[in-house]
Amino acid sequence: MSNVQIQEDRWQIQQLMARYCETADQHDWDAMDQVFTEGTVGVYNGMEVVSLALLVSQGKKNMTRDTVGRTQHNVSNFRIELEGDTASCVTNYYAVHYGAGPFKGQLYSMWGEYRDQLVRTDKGWRINRRDYTTFFTEGDDRMVFAGEEPEWNESKQF
Repeated sequence: MSNVQIQEDRWQIQQLMARYCETADQHDWDAMDQVFTEGTVGVYNGMEVVSLALLVSQGKKNMTRDTVGRTQHNVSNFRIELEGDTASCVTNYYAVHYGAGPFKGQLYSMWGEYRDQLVRTDKGWRINRRDYTTFFTEGDDRMVFAGEEPEWNESKQF
């Protein structure tokens, strides 16, 4: 693989991560196929999500505009390893959520890490596995679970 191709792949993967943030911030869950493969597996603080369809339905269910008005997702510190048509990418994330409805005026913030496995597809790079670990949260997490108590186990946070 040439240095030019390596740099192009790294740039495309960084753009993919930015697309994820933009798609989440727009609450455009149906556009997540621009980021993830159909058979993607996500492990979110110990809870496994085993398909793009389930990931999308969870986003629509939990990140409703009834409880979350605006969000801003950010990724940084890209650590990308390429091997042909596969790659791994570790990024730090920070996400802040501004409440709506019963949470209006409140903020919910979270910091953590994405550990992604990617594949090159005919539509470009896509994530086919994400291990999502939250290191710290601040605020009422019910905001990002449609106002309900979250189904995750707080003890799985680091």
